[in-house]
Amino acid sequence: MIDDDHRPFSPKTLAAHWHCSERHVRNLITRGELRAFRLGGKLLRIAWDEVDRFEREGGSK
Repeated sequence: MIDDDHRPFSPKTLAAHWHCSERHVRNLITRGELRAFRLGGKLLRIAWDEVDRFEREGGSK
């Protein structure tokens, strides 16, 4: 059974969660501040535990 609370975020869903733009999320990934992975070689996803880590560390500095 899939735990919906821990499914990976897309840049769009993470932007909605953080109340920011999708471009901001993608910039964090490009700068290496937020780790992401590709699903099927094309779709970009951010793991829940990576989002948790980023938030605990205070986000981008």
